[in-house]
Amino acid sequence: MRKLIIILFFGASFSLHSQLLELDYRSPVKKESLLKARFIKTFVGGINTLGHVDVSSEVININYSSSSGFVGGISVVGTYPLFLGNKDDKKNNLSHLLNPLGGINGGFYFQFPLQQREKTSFRLSTRMGIKWIEGHPLRGFERYFLSGYGMLGGVYQRLLYENAPENERIDFWAYPHLMVNQVKPTDLEVFFDNALESITYGYGLQSGVEFNQKWRIVFLLNQLVNTPAPDAVGGAVLRLTLGYRF
Repeated sequence: MRKLIIILFFGASFSLHSQLLELDYRSPVKKESLLKARFIKTFVGGINTLGHVDVSSEVININYSSSSGFVGGISVVGTYPLFLGNKDDKKNNLSHLLNPLGGINGGFYFQFPLQQREKTSFRLSTRMGIKWIEGHPLRGFERYFLSGYGMLGGVYQRLLYENAPENERIDFWAYPHLMVNQVKPTDLEVFFDNALESITYGYGLQSGVEFNQKWRIVFLLNQLVNTPAPDAVGGAVLRLTLGYRF
């Protein structure tokens, strides 16, 4: 418990990328500055092509949206694996590493408006962060490792349907991005048998649909491109998640 508290506090000093991507629902001509805080309001279940099934909960999210369209905030998320369906522990560890909600993580996110219209918007999104991951050691007795990461991409959002009197709306978004991960050399040996570089980079594509600002279906594709062992850990990983916000 003491380690958990320390990591949550430590993670909040960094930043997070997640399938909890913040969308902007405000009209471009009626925007006001808003500050909101949510506590244990979002739950997410996910499955990926490496055979992992997990559940996640956002513990806290403090979000600021300015009248100019800037969005930023702090988020802390924890994930619990329900099922590991891969016999290769390197790929099990890779699944946690590539999962934006993997382990215990938290921090800051920022989005800057580039183009805003009545039903569409395009924003620059940047994130950097750290995750504390419970992995599967290939040797030794260490059970946890830290991963730092950064992301940069563009978020396209489109309002597909809206019925304001009934408080109904459907939003679509797509988020292509570049990503980088950093893991200590000692952890690479223990958890990946040096199949990864200490600094790895790749690409990702996230796309989804949100219903009434509550239900969210997300597809996420990630791949690392500079791995020394591409057959072992260099394949593309597809992830499907279903989220609900109270």
